[in-house]
Amino acid sequence: MVNTTFKKNYTKQEREECFLWFEQHMNELPQKLYTIPSMRFSDLPKTVNRMISVLRQRMGPDRTFNGEFSILLLIRKHLMENGMVKS
Repeated sequence: MVNTTFKKNYTKQEREECFLWFEQHMNELPQKLYTIPSMRFSDLPKTVNRMISVLRQRMGPDRTFNGEFSILLLIRKHLMENGMVKS
């Protein structure tokens, strides 16, 4: 699977929209997620919470954390496309 969610730049609005989506759907996230090739999450809610916390503190215009942010977008896309959470 190719990560089609990666971009060189994300706006603050894009980041906050994604973070908010996860926060609103946290209770719907499956505990485990093993269906994305090469990615295994044994505690998805904990992983997502930690990723959001780190990205909110450290992600800026320098693009250092764009790869990590794109993983959140990929997880969200997968969850929505497979009906695992409500959109």
